Amino acid sequence: NNNNNNSNPPPPNLHSFKMLSLLTSPLRRPPILRSLSTTLPHALSLSSRNEEVKKLNKWKDLMPSRDAIHREFYFKDFSEAWSFMSRVSLLSESLDHHPEWSNIYNTVSVTLTTHDAGGVSEKDIEMGRECDRYADMLDKS
Repeated sequence: NNNNNNSNPPPPNLHSFKMLSLLTSPLRRPPILRSLSTTLPHALSLSSRNEEVKKLNKWKDLMPSRDAIHREFYFKDFSEAWSFMSRVSLLSESLDHHPEWSNIYNTVSVTLTTHDAGGVSEKDIEMGRECDRYADMLDKS
């Protein structure tokens, strides 16, 4: 009779699954996020795009080489960079809209485009605003 069964992994934490479903449920999203996530994306017109990108903090328009916007975020250390990425990942899941990004120590490089729309959409502008807000909350930019 062997009661030492350490080879089996522990069961999944159901609380974690419930928390994720609460965060990603369309009914739990703030109204602006709910409306953005349920409409079909379309690329912004050139004039709208230029106007909206100018309102963003330190974002670069990658046109004409690519229909996307880009920003580098710099933090105090890796932990703050990771905190920023964790927060943005929850937003990404709730919007079903995911950035192209990379992280090297205290730097997070973010590129936003809406592939389904063939370019920058309102989802990218909103995500850019939220990324700026999250970075400001960490008192870094």
